[in-house]
Amino acid sequence: MEFKTSKIFKTKKSFRQKEINIPLFANIARKLKEMSEEKLMDNDLLFTLTYMASLSTANLSRDKIFELVAEKKEYSPSKYFKQIRDLTQNWHYDYATACELIAEKVKHKRLKELLNRFSNAIASGEPDEEFIEREWRTFKTVRKDEYQRSLESLRKWTDAYVSILVSTTLISVVILLSIVIYSVSDPLSMILTAIFSSLAFSLFGVFMLYKATPKDAKTHNMPIKSKEQTTISRLQVLLLPIFLAALLVFSILPAVFNPEMEILGIDAKGIGLIISGFVLLPLGIIGYRDDKKISKRDEAFTSVIRGLGATISGAGVGMAEALSRLDKKNLGELKDLVMPLHKRLSLGLDPKISWDKFTGESGSYLISKLTPIFIDATDMGGDANLVGEIVGSSNLEMVLLRLKRDLISNGFINLVIPLHVSMVGLILFITKILEKFTSLISKMFESQLSTFGSASDIMSKTGLAGMNFGLFSAVPVGLFEMYALFVSLILILSNALSMKIVKGSANYMMYFYISILMILSGIIFIFVPIGVDWAFSFPSLAEAG
Repeated sequence: MEFKTSKIFKTKKSFRQKEINIPLFANIARKLKEMSEEKLMDNDLLFTLTYMASLSTANLSRDKIFELVAEKKEYSPSKYFKQIRDLTQNWHYDYATACELIAEKVKHKRLKELLNRFSNAIASGEPDEEFIEREWRTFKTVRKDEYQRSLESLRKWTDAYVSILVSTTLISVVILLSIVIYSVSDPLSMILTAIFSSLAFSLFGVFMLYKATPKDAKTHNMPIKSKEQTTISRLQVLLLPIFLAALLVFSILPAVFNPEMEILGIDAKGIGLIISGFVLLPLGIIGYRDDKKISKRDEAFTSVIRGLGATISGAGVGMAEALSRLDKKNLGELKDLVMPLHKRLSLGLDPKISWDKFTGESGSYLISKLTPIFIDATDMGGDANLVGEIVGSSNLEMVLLRLKRDLISNGFINLVIPLHVSMVGLILFITKILEKFTSLISKMFESQLSTFGSASDIMSKTGLAGMNFGLFSAVPVGLFEMYALFVSLILILSNALSMKIVKGSANYMMYFYISILMILSGIIFIFVPIGVDWAFSFPSLAEAG
């Protein structure tokens, strides 16, 4: 009986744990998914309205438009349109009531207002085409104004981040000097406190930049990628472990266990940073090239899609023939993608697969979202010329806003990189001076000790009784090296994150920024100690030692 009771108790407990843990993880996953959808909801809402405006040129029924929008799962609002359609088809609600009911469940403010206005328009008998076109134009204006306000906020926070960066560095230096001057009993804990304080302040600045930036992706998440993105995916599997190993072996471990370690007479930590930076540099260069190409493709897409729509509508030809009639000079960066697309369509290959390959190889978020709109609307009988204008207008709006963002981000990047060099140089300069003075005072004290016999004799016979000979001597020299390296790594991480966030680039641009900052930091770690040794050389004290 005791065995059965124990077994039943454990079984109930395990079921209770499962009942608690499963909903917990499910709620966390659901929250993360909702946050991801919410981040790009405004963009998806623009694409949804563009899609509906394009479909309305085909004079489709309201039911058909809602059906097609509900099937566009790549747009976050599609799930709400699916719920509206389910209410009308399965529960026989009218569309006005269904839109109103679903609007009550929507948390996103603009989508809720859109559904409520749609409900009122349907109830009042307003034609869907007029309502959708008006909402599309209105939302573009609102989105543009909101984006520009976000850019103004971003401009102010970039200035604030620079101030935080400088203040964090100076506060860290003050803490380091305080540890030395006041002979703290536990210098290691104070050094670690200074390091974590620098990390906290830096990440706070990065977080505020993230909150201020307009939420706008630049690369898609399709299985098919651009050539550069595919190359990065393959190379990073090999290069990232090498990067981490080089950083750990040549920089972090020497800073912790052997601060004076040298390779060919050069500081090992500097060599480790340079090696790590050069390991990541190929990924960074490839990512930088891809980022530039995507920007050029987005700019060229507007003229290409408008020209394609005008050719189909004006000449009355099919998609493949219209592609062949496009002026090759106006294709720009899309030329290498449009020509293979024309060949695939001319050979009679599956149009969906052909267009998916085109959008995937473009690597562009905008092209991947807007191209299916043009294809679906023209396939459903929409006016290709009007559809091309609608899609091109939405694309041009986003491209122009990104160009304004680039003005801010380029200025910020051009400021942060030299500022990073200055801050790392300052930290290393201060730590090397403290190391130098620690060494010189120790040598001076040892020489006097050999002359007078004891510390008390030195104080009494030289009149130095009021001096604090514990100054500089309470902190091990190795802590200075560890402090300089870890604060430099924190600055590298935070500055790379800040540049990536402000620029609005893909994650692989982190490789470019980190590699540049690491190489520059490594050069500083090599040459600043040499400069300090040259500037603070005291032959008399050296001879006394």
